[in-house]
Amino acid sequence: MGDDRRAPYTGTDVPPVAPEADAAALAERYRLLLEFSLDAIAIHQMGTIVYVNAAAVRFAGVADQASLVGRKIVDFVHPDSLPAMTERLATLGRAVNASIGPHEVTMLDGHGVAIDMDVTSVRTVWDGRPAHQVILRDLAPQKAAAVLHQAALVDHVSDAVIGVNSGNVIRVWNSAAHRMYGIASADAIGRPITEVVGADTDADAVIALGGTLDTVHHRADGTPLTVRLAATEMPDGYLLVAKKDTSQRPLYERLGTILASLQEAVVLIADSGTIELANPAALRILDLPPSSVPGVDIRSLSLRFRTAGRLDEGVDDTATDVRPILEALAKGGGFSDRTVSLRRGGGTTAWLSCSCQVADLDGPSAAAIVSFVDITERHLTAARHEWDATHDALTGLINRAGILAHLDALLGSDTSEGRSAVYFLDLDNFKIVNDSLGHSVGDVMLQIVGDRLRRSVPEGGVVGRLGGDEFVVVAPLPDVEPQAIDDEVRRLHDALTPPIEVAGRAERISASIGVAAVEPDDIRSSVDLLRDADIALLQAKSSDRISYARFTVELRQHLQRRQILEQDMRAALADNSDELQLAYQPIYDLSTMRPVAAEVLIRWQHRTLGAVSPAEFIPLSEQTDLVDRVGEFVMRNALTDLVRDDWMYGLLCVNVSRRELSDTAVLTRILDLLDTTGFPADRLCIEVTESAVTDAPTTTRTVLNTLREHGIKIAIDDFGIGSSSLNQLYRLPLDIIKVAQPFVADLGESDHARAIMSGIVGMAHATGLTVIAEGVETTDQLATVVDLGCDQAQGYYFCRPSPIETLTEIYRG
Repeated sequence: MGDDRRAPYTGTDVPPVAPEADAAALAERYRLLLEFSLDAIAIHQMGTIVYVNAAAVRFAGVADQASLVGRKIVDFVHPDSLPAMTERLATLGRAVNASIGPHEVTMLDGHGVAIDMDVTSVRTVWDGRPAHQVILRDLAPQKAAAVLHQAALVDHVSDAVIGVNSGNVIRVWNSAAHRMYGIASADAIGRPITEVVGADTDADAVIALGGTLDTVHHRADGTPLTVRLAATEMPDGYLLVAKKDTSQRPLYERLGTILASLQEAVVLIADSGTIELANPAALRILDLPPSSVPGVDIRSLSLRFRTAGRLDEGVDDTATDVRPILEALAKGGGFSDRTVSLRRGGGTTAWLSCSCQVADLDGPSAAAIVSFVDITERHLTAARHEWDATHDALTGLINRAGILAHLDALLGSDTSEGRSAVYFLDLDNFKIVNDSLGHSVGDVMLQIVGDRLRRSVPEGGVVGRLGGDEFVVVAPLPDVEPQAIDDEVRRLHDALTPPIEVAGRAERISASIGVAAVEPDDIRSSVDLLRDADIALLQAKSSDRISYARFTVELRQHLQRRQILEQDMRAALADNSDELQLAYQPIYDLSTMRPVAAEVLIRWQHRTLGAVSPAEFIPLSEQTDLVDRVGEFVMRNALTDLVRDDWMYGLLCVNVSRRELSDTAVLTRILDLLDTTGFPADRLCIEVTESAVTDAPTTTRTVLNTLREHGIKIAIDDFGIGSSSLNQLYRLPLDIIKVAQPFVADLGESDHARAIMSGIVGMAHATGLTVIAEGVETTDQLATVVDLGCDQAQGYYFCRPSPIETLTEIYRG
């Protein structure tokens, strides 16, 4: 780079012709001037750098000259400065030594850091070809000196001088400001002025109001400070001068100071609808440019008054409706605390509380003083609370309160459109899915179900979630009710039928549905309707043959009786009441016709209802939490009744429900009762239904195996009415098969039934199982089961279920 042969000419005058030796010396002199110049110098041809001096290397922050030579000169010009520089170069003459500058240009060093510099461009010749020489001088020292000088001047001013940028962030804070506000410059600079002076302060707004504003600021300790604030626009922001106001100004001036310091928007509106005056808070709250006041028309703002009590009516927020203000101007008077929505320029909606009072200001026409308080946060909170009160957080559907409100509206309608039906849905076996896959997966499924139901209901219908896996649909009901209900139920089932893809599995969902129709002139309340749909749902869930049930008065009566029975059975079990009694039915050996076992049954003689059928209260107990208590009551009392030293009753058969077997707690209960009563385990037989063992979960199989290991017998009760086969039963821990009464009743009338019974007996005996025929009532039935090889039998032919005293007499007789 320092080669004499490439040394450029940088002067502004053409050098005189010199002898060769003098020319070489002159070139060397210029090279040294370039190299040791404090200004950065670069020479470029067609925009490519061909030479830089040491100062340019330092400016760029690179290792050496080679790091810069060959690069484009524009790489070192800030993008914001490039257009202006290009325009200036276009005006540069084509003669050698033509120059422009110096001009302030933002350059970039070798690392992309912006540096303000004075730049001069000169046409020159490099290596015999045209070139540009660029001379750059760093302005930082010069600017720093100017800043120090300015700061020194500002610091000696007695008034608070505050410089802010265009964003109203403090850049200058003099000593007087420190004394006035009690805040040091280090704590003020870099913070928004509103935050530092404790009042809403917008320099642009002050200028719009005439450049001077009387207002109230606050010192660091919170003390109010009345000041007169003057604002001036500067090239890079604003200069504010705050003077403490100690004068006794007229009342109207002091009122102006108060208005300026209010956080509440206050505007003066002429009868024409134009805003004539506005305090700073009004400019901010109403999203008004300072230059728009006076003169902006209130009708040009997207203000809309809302109906009392309605937070959001779903109307177009871009529309304007300021009729209450215009009516007040026309008629006089005013109003207070009306809710107004304001659509702001950024697309957001603000909620304001508006008050208006028309005043006579000694002019030919009236004017209205209107105030606005921003209540957006309060409104959104109220709207959220209102939404939360009527909606389910998980699915976004309306909740029970929302459903009841909708039903209230329907019941209050006296038109045909008010005819509807309530569909109460309960997802089948959802608890199993929820427990096995986890509650988070269950929540996703509930959201999907809710969305499907929402999309399936006809226009005018609503969908709600009551909690858990319960949903409610309220849909319009045409005149042809039965068919319409069938169609809607089918639509709901179809919506739920497609598999739900969750957790890598395809889960299928079905639902039981209870329906209650809103009848003409229906006097029921919304709560009654929901209750009646729930009653119908219980009926649907208790039946394996129907997918939905419609409410009837008989269903309600049935439920009321069921509720009474449940409460009274709970009380009877708690009191060990004598309403509950045990009855025993002996089982006879068909080879000796002697009793060898007995099945214990429970009977209920209700104190007011009389005898309650087991067909009614046993299913009731199995559908509630009473089943375990009933089972424990029967087994404890039976073991206590029959345990004695001179044991003579053979095997004691006790029924245990499917629900009891699904919990290992039943195992502990049975073994504990055997231990406390002293009843021999090998004399106890547990009877279970087909469905309890053929579809048995692991827990049930574990319980049965453990009981059998303790010597307890296991019997299948009512075999033949389920869907199991002997092939399935062979894999279970069984000792006895009890053939169901309906099957036994067909033996005398059906050769087919006889053939099947013969097969059952043969296969059971082949595997060591005992066969007991249940429900033997006639001599012919007895003869048939004996002929077919059954081992034992029980039924009314032998004896009805009787108290323990009767059983004892039978054994002794």
